[in-house]
Amino acid sequence: MKGIIDTTLREGLQTAGVNFSYDQKLAIVRALSLVGIEEIEMGIATRFDDELSSLLMESRLIAPRTSFSLWCRCIDEDIEYAAQLSPDVLSLSIPVSDLHIEKKLRKSRQWVLQTVIKSVTHAMKAGFKKVSLGLEDATRADRTFLQKIIQTASEYGAYRIRIADTVGISTPSGLIHLIQELNTQGLEIGVHTHNDFGMATANAISALEEEAHWADVTVLGLGERAGNARLEEIVGFLALKADRPYRSRELKSLCDQVSEASSKPIDQQHPVIGNNIFTSETGLHLQGLSIDPDTYEPYNPARVGAMRRLLYGAKIGRKSFLNRIAQLQVHATPERLEDIFIAFRKKAKLLGRPLLDKEIRALYES
Repeated sequence: MKGIIDTTLREGLQTAGVNFSYDQKLAIVRALSLVGIEEIEMGIATRFDDELSSLLMESRLIAPRTSFSLWCRCIDEDIEYAAQLSPDVLSLSIPVSDLHIEKKLRKSRQWVLQTVIKSVTHAMKAGFKKVSLGLEDATRADRTFLQKIIQTASEYGAYRIRIADTVGISTPSGLIHLIQELNTQGLEIGVHTHNDFGMATANAISALEEEAHWADVTVLGLGERAGNARLEEIVGFLALKADRPYRSRELKSLCDQVSEASSKPIDQQHPVIGNNIFTSETGLHLQGLSIDPDTYEPYNPARVGAMRRLLYGAKIGRKSFLNRIAQLQVHATPERLEDIFIAFRKKAKLLGRPLLDKEIRALYES
């Protein structure tokens, strides 16, 4: 694995209704660099984006160790414009499925091959040392033709291909088999996964565990339709379970920034960053957590800047209740404790919420 490519400022901005101001973009770049993201896709190489030049310049000052790339169509004018901006990586993109080639472009496979040759060659002559080729709709492409495109990209100087599951139809095993089936000619492999069936994160992690070097992500999974692989899930998993050197404590701040900028609220149980993911109320879990948190937590909450919250309400059993009573240093006869437990359950059900410690003590005192 080489790293993560964040495309919040390109793919994420394609989310319907989402726009970021210039200052918000810089703030996102700064937050991404604090997390430790290796490459940030800054946008689309087009003269219509008059912020790109200054955005790239300031971003390099903010995040000097980060690599910056631009997404680019296989069009000479766009390649030349991108060359003026001098990103670290030029990420060309072209459709490779017959559906896209024939229906959307009204072109042929031969045209795609010639365009790849022309565009990669043009980019290399324009001075780009790193040219990546994105293969749009690769998971629905003919395998033989896909292999030919990869071979051609390698021959003409590309260093990386990005396999795009454009409509999110792949499964983890399916994407692994595709990567294994292709002879990538020594090129680095990136994957761009969509979340139409809720498998974008699983697909990306599976690809990275196989032979992929890079995975595209967006903060909060922003993107077209159901969005893309979520940065916080993938980076969280890699940092917390695979010992990659990402700063997991910075994920919450990053996601909060993007949530505010995009007006996309974060669910309380959102993986890794949700406010309630370390909150427990059921007796079985409370019992385990009070003995050893590892029984029901995959990692320490402190690693993501969170805190554990144990709630005591109508969902707990007698044993968990007695454990809590002991923790509160409430001492009574077994008969009295049973009366308190019954009163506790009744009050929790009546209020429809867990009881506070002072309310539990009040039951004892009454």
